[in-house]
Amino acid sequence: MNNRLNVVFGTIIFIFTTIFYLGCGNTNDNQNKKPKANPKSQLPIDIPRQEVFVLDQIFRYSVVENFNLWMPGPPSPTRQGLIMDTLWYIDQETGEQINALAIEPPIYSEDFRKMTVKLRPGVYWSDGVEFSAEDLVFTVNNLKSNLGMNWSTELDLFVEKANKLDKYTAVFELKIPNPRFHYYFEVRYNAIWMQPKHIWQNVEDPMTFRFNNPLVSLGAYEYADSDPSGYWELFKRREDWKRTTAGILTGKSGPPYIMSIFYGGSERKAMAMGRHELDLFMNVDYEAFQSVLRKTPKARSWYKSFPWAYPNELTCRYFGFNLGQETILENKEVRWALTLALDIVDLQTEYIGGVARVTALPQPATPKLMDLYHDPMESWLKSFQIEIEDGELYHPYDDTIPEQIAKWARKQGYTVPTDAKELRLMFGTGWWKHNPKVAERLLLKNGFSRNSDGQWLKPDGKLWTVSMIVAPDEVDIYRLAIGAQDQWAEFGLKLELETLQRDPYSTREYMGEFESTSSWGNASAGDVTGDKWQAIFGLHSRFYTPVGKSTAGNGSSNILRIKSKQMDHIIDELDQLHPEDPRSIELGQSFMKLWLENMYSIVTISFKKFVTIDEHYWTGFPTSENPFTQPLYWFGGGRFTLQHLTPIDPETASE
Repeated sequence: MNNRLNVVFGTIIFIFTTIFYLGCGNTNDNQNKKPKANPKSQLPIDIPRQEVFVLDQIFRYSVVENFNLWMPGPPSPTRQGLIMDTLWYIDQETGEQINALAIEPPIYSEDFRKMTVKLRPGVYWSDGVEFSAEDLVFTVNNLKSNLGMNWSTELDLFVEKANKLDKYTAVFELKIPNPRFHYYFEVRYNAIWMQPKHIWQNVEDPMTFRFNNPLVSLGAYEYADSDPSGYWELFKRREDWKRTTAGILTGKSGPPYIMSIFYGGSERKAMAMGRHELDLFMNVDYEAFQSVLRKTPKARSWYKSFPWAYPNELTCRYFGFNLGQETILENKEVRWALTLALDIVDLQTEYIGGVARVTALPQPATPKLMDLYHDPMESWLKSFQIEIEDGELYHPYDDTIPEQIAKWARKQGYTVPTDAKELRLMFGTGWWKHNPKVAERLLLKNGFSRNSDGQWLKPDGKLWTVSMIVAPDEVDIYRLAIGAQDQWAEFGLKLELETLQRDPYSTREYMGEFESTSSWGNASAGDVTGDKWQAIFGLHSRFYTPVGKSTAGNGSSNILRIKSKQMDHIIDELDQLHPEDPRSIELGQSFMKLWLENMYSIVTISFKKFVTIDEHYWTGFPTSENPFTQPLYWFGGGRFTLQHLTPIDPETASE
């Protein structure tokens, strides 16, 4: 399997490298616009290397020079934190609620039909206009008036009226009680970003406006330059950075320039870091990470040693199925058969390197969320049964998975704990048994058969193949897809992988133009508070979107096209509860039981990221020894993380 992975990734690296150098090459059309390259490096900017922090852009942008992040399409990673802002943030590592544009938490009326927001004075747009309640009220009304923009459906559903009381106070009157309305203005990954009224009030069509002429920033940085082919962007620190919430709350200036750049696949990122032309990357595959550790002395990830990677990002990886079209995958017993044909220990070790937490639940296996969900539900998982034949039941859950992974890790020479609880914290929870025989019985029960080569035939006698879309730049979903392809092939099923760049991949998911997908997030996302509402509200049937129409911008997160009255009932009841009501956790657990009984998606592992910094030019990034904030720099809250970066002594950083 390792040889197969090397061949696959080598091919992808060649393709990305070719595209990268074609995209970054100068053209006559660009020569007057783009600065000359720095002669001391291969970076396509003419700025002293010690003044620019270079980070991984994650993927190539197919929509360029467009900063209308209120529309589906324009990319959001990193840039959202540098130039946008909103009311509150939740630090994904510490769990702290950060009052940003709002100077205190939201104030609700007793019946939760009114929310008052008090704003922080002294925050300015980059053109010198002070941010005020007029901007907040305008943003909400502008989005409400343009259905199809991000957050427009939700605001139209809940907001009766938005009023400005004074320069720094706004009040929202809600159509129905909602103690979670502030979630829409509270960043986990993103939230409703503020619009400068003095710019947007003159825009004729907000849905086509690119917000780039002028681009007025509310963050500590402003746009400086970019590659027309979508491979890099450059942002310059504002002279008045102290008048932004990132500057006010951290008291730190951050680097003079921040550049995001997409080099291509994992090995390209590793090579760039080895040349000190990439200070920080989001993630690479296991082999490339090991190469970085060997060749870049000052590079490190969250932990100094095994398992190295950051384990607490609040979402999961999964294999999902399009249930909005008539296919054999509509049958939950077929989905269960596919699940039992997988070997999670092999996936987690041979394809992911043993560095991620396994989770059977559609919920990240972080320490706090395991306390709220995984641990209390362990007895239910052990007693849970599926029916193989009429009256014959089977227990599919295997609670020995962490110990099996630990056994593998010890053989590799890694030091791992022996205590069962500590093993769960390192490797996650139990998962479903690898039992191809039971999987076979489920398929035979539903009319499948095998040909003389052992390959599965559908009930109509035709060869059974499943197609799956995947984006290779998201390393783990791609490696998991390759693992599933290998394991299902051994079971007699051909999985055809269709690799796509990020933007067309996302579009296909939104439109429902896939049979299956290797993906992340959706219902398997979590919240640091444990409240499941934000992850599942968009699954309600009121937002159901048929195949061929996009779920983007209409309130739906239901890319799998699930329809369930039981799910609606859980969400409706959760709507009426305060997020701190103990019943909300019970309903979250009920949702997870429903999800697993139907195996709507095969959740595999919690997120892990080899978020790695090379401290050759810059230091101050959070680590496990100093976890003062989240290392998720591409999240909206990464704006505070990047602000803490400070330069290494020039002599230390010399070439």
